[in-house]
Amino acid sequence: MLNNSEIFNAATNSLGTSTHETGNNSPIVLTGNPYTDLAAYGIDLHGCTIRYLRTPNRSGNTVTGRFNISGREETAGAISYEALILFLAEKRKERIRYVAECHARKRRRNFASWLSRHPEFTFHNCNVTFM
Repeated sequence: MLNNSEIFNAATNSLGTSTHETGNNSPIVLTGNPYTDLAAYGIDLHGCTIRYLRTPNRSGNTVTGRFNISGREETAGAISYEALILFLAEKRKERIRYVAECHARKRRRNFASWLSRHPEFTFHNCNVTFM
């Protein structure tokens, strides 16, 4: 039986169903260890150096870092550790989108090149082409 004195608050007991209800910007709870925090986002971190600055730099960042993500060096800066991890996750998503777009363009170029060498597979009297 439910005790009426207990008040459930999504921000304090993590029973919220979305990040808006829990009051957190990230659906993943950060531990403070960049290896486990980035692994939660599916990022393979091989090495990192994080610096906490006493005063903000020219960009206004108080936390800066260099990260070796799957053999690719990334630099990042933010106002907090959480913002730094979220920035790296978003930067990684943008990189994955860019690579996927490049691969799709290459597939289209290769198909167009193949089709120019094999025009017999193009039908001009209907809307069907072999892919």
